[in-house]
Amino acid sequence: MQTTNGSESIRDLVQRLLTAYEDLDRRFGQAGGLGALLELYDRVRGELDRVEDDELAQMTAGLKSLVEALLRMDFELRTIQELKRVLAAARAAVAPAPG
Repeated sequence: MQTTNGSESIRDLVQRLLTAYEDLDRRFGQAGGLGALLELYDRVRGELDRVEDDELAQMTAGLKSLVEALLRMDFELRTIQELKRVLAAARAAVAPAPG
């Protein structure tokens, strides 16, 4: 909103910006305000920077291999269980009736 007095419009703009900043700071009140949130962001970023991307990639690849091996073992064990069930049923079918 432009007025005839330029300094008044600058004051209005400054007031709107300050109000918006205070609102933003208030929204982050539970985290201690905007300044505390930015400090936390810097600390978290610093800690994350200490972990190399290659290290994460190696760990992820190792976990993927482990999961694949466990899934393969699970499949093999379930296959053995099913085979035992089929063979037991076949044995029972060909076994002579008692008596």
